[in-house]
Amino acid sequence: MRIKSLSINNFRSYYGENEFTFTDGLTLIIGDNGDGKTTFFDALKWLLDPALEKADINNISEMRKLELEIGEVETVSVSMTFDHDGEKMVEKSFIVERQNEDKYITRSFSFKGYETQGAERYQVSGKSLIVRCFDSFIQRYSMFKGESTLNVFDDPDALKMLVDKLSDIREFDEYVEITDEFEAKSSTAYEKECKNDKKTEKEAHALESQKTEVNARISNIRRDIRDTEKSADLFASKIEVLEKNQEASERYQELKKLIKSREEDVLQWKGRISAHNFNVNLLDKYWILAPFGPILEEFRKKASAFSKEKRTLQDTFIAQKAKEEGRNEILDEISSLANGVSRLPWYLPDQDTMQEMIDDEVCKVCGRPAPKGTEAYEFMVSKLNEFRKHLEAKKKSEEAKLKDAELFVNRYIEQMHNLSISLDGSKAQDISELAETIFGKLELLETFKRELAKAEDKLQEAMDDKARLLIQVEGVTEEQLDLDFHNLKGFFEQKGKAEKKLVELREELRQALADKQAIEDKYDSLNPGSSMAKVYQKVHIILRNIANAFKESKELNLTRFLAEIQDRANDYLARLNTQDFHGIIKLVRTSQDTTEIRLLSANGRAITDPSGSQLTTMYMSVLFAISDLTSDKREEDYPLIFDAPTSSFGGMKESGFYNIIDSIEKQCIIVTKDFLDDLGRIDENKINQLTCTVYRIKKQAGFNQDDLSTIRTIITPIK
Repeated sequence: MRIKSLSINNFRSYYGENEFTFTDGLTLIIGDNGDGKTTFFDALKWLLDPALEKADINNISEMRKLELEIGEVETVSVSMTFDHDGEKMVEKSFIVERQNEDKYITRSFSFKGYETQGAERYQVSGKSLIVRCFDSFIQRYSMFKGESTLNVFDDPDALKMLVDKLSDIREFDEYVEITDEFEAKSSTAYEKECKNDKKTEKEAHALESQKTEVNARISNIRRDIRDTEKSADLFASKIEVLEKNQEASERYQELKKLIKSREEDVLQWKGRISAHNFNVNLLDKYWILAPFGPILEEFRKKASAFSKEKRTLQDTFIAQKAKEEGRNEILDEISSLANGVSRLPWYLPDQDTMQEMIDDEVCKVCGRPAPKGTEAYEFMVSKLNEFRKHLEAKKKSEEAKLKDAELFVNRYIEQMHNLSISLDGSKAQDISELAETIFGKLELLETFKRELAKAEDKLQEAMDDKARLLIQVEGVTEEQLDLDFHNLKGFFEQKGKAEKKLVELREELRQALADKQAIEDKYDSLNPGSSMAKVYQKVHIILRNIANAFKESKELNLTRFLAEIQDRANDYLARLNTQDFHGIIKLVRTSQDTTEIRLLSANGRAITDPSGSQLTTMYMSVLFAISDLTSDKREEDYPLIFDAPTSSFGGMKESGFYNIIDSIEKQCIIVTKDFLDDLGRIDENKINQLTCTVYRIKKQAGFNQDDLSTIRTIITPIK
């Protein structure tokens, strides 16, 4: 199978119609973060996944979606033209309709296939065409998103799947099962005849008892071996993690101390800054007066003028009041009777005496009678009324005095004057110096802030270093890095004990199997008297030999199959690392019948801490090997499609890697941000060294970082 072209129409950031054309070898699609690399891979994955048979509104281009008028429709589609026993094409599509301002609906999902026979082109089911030409097994070993998906043997079923699809080993399964069944039945029949035969009856019963015991022993030993292998594998994996991350853990501990120290620096500078409380200083320390020197001087002058004016008005008021009160007293004193004789003061005689004289009709001053109706009587009544009138006037006068005791009821001017006096002298000098003081404080505060910013930058650097460290040791938590590596010794001891026990158990198993074989040999060497028992004996021996032959052949073929993958993978590994140390790939079967990919040195030592680029080239070498075997088995080649497989590579490693891939006669499509500098420009010198097809994908200029509907991927053929 060879992909000839891919058309993406209004799928996410790919607005409108977009076309990619592919060659037989390498095709590079280069784009920066957010330019549409992953969307390209997702579009292809969406097209090729037979299980995805429904429209997803999230797949439509947001730019095109926004342009739709109410009632207008648009088609979202991805189609691929490819060669596979002739030219074929598969297309997945659906229609989007805008119903109102905010509502969109999808309909008319379609998954069509087309194949050419002679001059005719026929429509077929897209799903059946993909299943026939590019099934899930091929996709599993052909399409990879990121570096983390490259190790196909992470899946415990990977080996079985490869064996089933790419080797003839699975054909042994049926024969092994059949011969085992026949051998078991023939053994049972033979042993039964031996126990019924008088000549062998006693010995057969003894052998049966021994066989039952040894089978139970073998079963128990195998169970113990499985458990011990699991323990050994567990301790080995823990040791591998600890050894792999020992340097990272030590670095992590250093960073923890550094981060704590820098956090303390940040808190210290924040504490110094918070000590300069501007809100408090503004009022409590009169900082608010700093810009008001001229206003303060004007305030003092006006406060003084108001105080002076108040005193003048108050003195005038008091003098006027005294004058009025003095005149009233004089008038009272100089008032006289009609004949010019001075009158008695109004308060003499007193009110009670006057009332008594009126009641008694006698003037008790001169002692003469004053009957009612006489002039003397009326004089006394008049005198009493005058007394009462004076009391009323005096009362009103007292009330008026209380009311008009002061011209200024409140003391605002005095308070203002006192404040003016308090702000004079040293206070005024302090206020005049506030601006300079504040400037000094602000300058000091800015110094503190600059130091805080530096401390925060240093803290962020340490935090970034920690984040980078955690990224480098993917899958390992901070808690794991924080482990005390004294545990390493304990893990080694436990692993050593498990391995020692395994040696002992395997020896026990070997001995038990030898004992079983000896028992079976004794069974086989019995000389029964019955002719039927002798026939069963011969059949049993033949079937047992056949069953063992099939088992040994299956195991031998599986070993050869893995060895073939391993040899081809090492050929690719050497080619992908021509200028670098690459090690040797070893495919190891575990106790759980799974396979692990390990990297060894030539001396057999495991490389426990390979670099990211070493892991990537190791996994990709295995993938190329599997691809070759797939092509050999199915007599059809298949493309390899990668999304960002080399993010851990450096510049030199990256360039050499692509040069090698470019020379391999295999269709390979790689979506990557390699070959871009920090400004997003393509390194043309490196590109010119390649012979492959190269596309540049990039966001259209003028997009809004906050608005997805402004994002559009532009495709530019580079070479």
